[in-house]
Amino acid sequence: MFQKILIAEDQITIPDGLKKPLNDLSIDNIKTSQYCDDALLKIKAALRSRKPFDLLITDLSFKEDHRSRDLTSGEELIKAVKEIQPDLKIIVFSVEHRVGKIKKLLEAYHVNGYVEKGRNEYKMIIEAIETVLKGEIYCSQNIKLLLRNEEEISQTDQYDELLLQLLAKGLKRDQIAVHFKEKDLPARSLSSIEKRINKLKILFDAQTSEQLVAIAIYRGLI
Repeated sequence: MFQKILIAEDQITIPDGLKKPLNDLSIDNIKTSQYCDDALLKIKAALRSRKPFDLLITDLSFKEDHRSRDLTSGEELIKAVKEIQPDLKIIVFSVEHRVGKIKKLLEAYHVNGYVEKGRNEYKMIIEAIETVLKGEIYCSQNIKLLLRNEEEISQTDQYDELLLQLLAKGLKRDQIAVHFKEKDLPARSLSSIEKRINKLKILFDAQTSEQLVAIAIYRGLI
């Protein structure tokens, strides 16, 4: 079991709420920090004293206040931590739902768990810790569904992302068809463009082109 944990979270009530489930796991050495800069300093100090942290639980969003900061987000903290203690286990605890952001944390920074804030969040934290202890990656159920849907979307044609970008810029279907034709891209007829858009609507579960673009932006795909 993890013996020394650091919680980086700017909302005071959340670390307090996390302490009970952690205590239930017989984890008593729990430190907290409301700022990413302070969290990094604590990790560095622990390394110098040869009593390093076993686990970092961090939010991604940290609100600005009167204090100047070098690290302004959980992602920046994770990146900095990986440079000085690459083997530190990290569980993200966040409301962030953008798939592009989540995939970057899992694939580029190799975080060990991603827990969605919300209903049953503390139960999921316990599940995440137990899973990470086994050497496995943990994602809460809604995050798994988001990633699964994104995998299905990523299997679409390579030009669909360009189509979404053009829709986001406000181009009409006939204008997109002209753009595809000028660039000598496949499926450049108006009917082909309409078929592509309808296919994406089904994949994204969108009713309109505007909703399709909004969902794609929300998921960090464009």
